[in-house]
Amino acid sequence: MRNQGVICCLCDAVGPLVAPAVRCPRQPVAVKKRIAIAIYKLAACAEYRVVAETFGVSKTTVHRCVYGVCEAICHKLMKKFITLPKEEEAQQIAQRNYESHGLPQIYGAIDGSHIPIRAPRDGYRDYVNRKGWASIVLQAVVDDRLMIRDISVGSPGSAHDAAVLATSSLFSVVLFHSCFHPKASMDIEGVQVPLLLAGDPAYPLLPWIMKGYAGPNLTEPQEMFNEHLSAIRVKVEHTFGHLKTRWRVLAKTSDIHHDFMPKIVATCYILHNMCEEKRQQLPPAPQHTTGHPLIQPQERHSDEADAMAVEIRQALVNHLSRPH
Repeated sequence: MRNQGVICCLCDAVGPLVAPAVRCPRQPVAVKKRIAIAIYKLAACAEYRVVAETFGVSKTTVHRCVYGVCEAICHKLMKKFITLPKEEEAQQIAQRNYESHGLPQIYGAIDGSHIPIRAPRDGYRDYVNRKGWASIVLQAVVDDRLMIRDISVGSPGSAHDAAVLATSSLFSVVLFHSCFHPKASMDIEGVQVPLLLAGDPAYPLLPWIMKGYAGPNLTEPQEMFNEHLSAIRVKVEHTFGHLKTRWRVLAKTSDIHHDFMPKIVATCYILHNMCEEKRQQLPPAPQHTTGHPLIQPQERHSDEADAMAVEIRQALVNHLSRPH
């Protein structure tokens, strides 16, 4: 199995949390097999029935393994593998981005992606996104090495990326618990520029989120800024691609209950970081797929712009335009 290394690591990390009860009337499923069942379900997105036949267990056992292992991974490993960088590390990331793309003070990229679900009948329309299929929205902050540093998942598919941001824990941290968000301002063209995230046009322009200029009549410096910012922002799109290639449960509708899908997504995020940390190769793309691929919705452009953010963006444009 391709994920043997991940399974062995999980046996050490969460094995005691998913171990069978000491007293069990039947022969219990071994810890390694429980974890293997859950990993196979996430990686293949096979139906419970198919996973049960593959491992020679009942559908009920597969269900219990998937729920139990995912709960254990989130409980034990979330804070270890999904954390915003401290100030010193954020500065190091920003420096690497500066050396590669010429824009200072950008320590990560933020974006959203839609995860297909079987939506409930009650409130079904809330989950239908702009492309007409049911989903929940995940928001992620990604660094230059495709490591996920912050997540928010669970908003219904009809929610705009800007609305997801406003209700996320990241937004709360920046507004009310700024001590947990890296700052480390730098003087650029006479403006104090804090550490920033690169966002796409759906996000508001904020003093901590930079996005490109919109419109047909951009100046050459503005177009240059857009190109350099996009080169940083594309890292989050690459990360979503890696996620959905490794963990097919995020790429197509599964038979997992919609209430548990946020936990499934969070588990896959943690597993993604484990795989990236170990430089694990991506699996080959599936050669046979059924149905049409689900196209990600394109969110509407947000015109919201903070006055300080406008000044910061102009300082970055000026900096980029000057010969170095």
